[in-house]
Amino acid sequence: MTRKLYYENLYSKEFDANIIDIQGNNIILDKTLFYPSGGGQPCDSGFIDDIRVVEVHEENGEIIHVLSEPISEYKQVHGVIDWDKRFELMQQHLGEHIFAGELYNLNGLHTARMRIEGDNVSIDVDTPVDEKIILEAESLANEAVYKDIPVEVIYPDIDEIKRFARKLPPEHNSEPVRIVKIESVDYVPCCGLHVNTTGQVGLIKITSHENHKGGTRIYLKSGRAAYRWLDSLYREVRKAESELVCGYMGINEKIINLKSQIDSLKSQNENTIIRYLRPIAEDLINSAKDFANFRLVKHVIKDSSQDEIKHLFKLLTESDKNLVAFLASENHDGVFIMFGCNRENKNIDVRPAFKKVINILGGKGGGSAFSCQGFGNKSELLYSAMDEAINILVK
Repeated sequence: MTRKLYYENLYSKEFDANIIDIQGNNIILDKTLFYPSGGGQPCDSGFIDDIRVVEVHEENGEIIHVLSEPISEYKQVHGVIDWDKRFELMQQHLGEHIFAGELYNLNGLHTARMRIEGDNVSIDVDTPVDEKIILEAESLANEAVYKDIPVEVIYPDIDEIKRFARKLPPEHNSEPVRIVKIESVDYVPCCGLHVNTTGQVGLIKITSHENHKGGTRIYLKSGRAAYRWLDSLYREVRKAESELVCGYMGINEKIINLKSQIDSLKSQNENTIIRYLRPIAEDLINSAKDFANFRLVKHVIKDSSQDEIKHLFKLLTESDKNLVAFLASENHDGVFIMFGCNRENKNIDVRPAFKKVINILGGKGGGSAFSCQGFGNKSELLYSAMDEAINILVK
């Protein structure tokens, strides 16, 4: 079995070892500093004899190093891990332990799953968690960071583990259980790597949370990753201050005021569009073509917006339950079409006809039996496509 130097010399960056097996680009060493992926923590990366290590995993006690190119001979090699990546992973992992421990201490909340992906850590709690509890646990977690508590790795007997652990190891486990212990904060089985003291985590920051499978998924960042996130947030806030001409404490009020103004302008614009379209709708209704069980309006507006077409469609179909409207907006980008009737009209299904016209126009779209819309770029075929669609509807 590969000797796991990452447990013996946590802060070592380089090592020498002998190759004991080669399978293509995969090699096994007699000892290694490269941590394999597992327990939610990604693997280390780095180099072995200047060849990049692209992936590391464990199989039956052996650590498999996947290289970017093969090594052809059994020999002694020199390994160098990407220390910055390793250190940040240790910060992130211990930050998760501290937060999850305080969440458990605070409210008996259990973490069902943890995952580290780049700068992001997510944990799943098996029950819904109120934001107030999350932020309280975050505050306690950072207090634990400030205290710079030593992190212990111990292998106690199962009775002690059952008394103190917030999570128990699998019942079938026969190996000694590796416990990561942070005095008064956390006591949990874990095979991952962590910085030696809570102070080296630096900072723990919750970034968001959401409902997930009946429980709560919480996202957090620790250490350098937390700093980078806060730094980018600071820069965005400074930009917002400049654009809104206010201090950061006034940004929310400014946004609320702007949103209110935008809503008011949208309402005014909608009213203007409807006033402009209403006489057009009346003329179209009066000139609609009669068929056996419906009346048809076919109309194209040059250089109009999709909003105009949608408002006109609404005015037409709401005014006459037997009316079918086929509307299009033609401009230099292509053609936007709407095809449908009043939703209460159960005798009409425009989808087959719409599918025909959208295919002719080389576009995409969809909808329901009473309303379809889409966009195509073959505007030169618009009128012939409309006629074909109408023939399908009539039949």
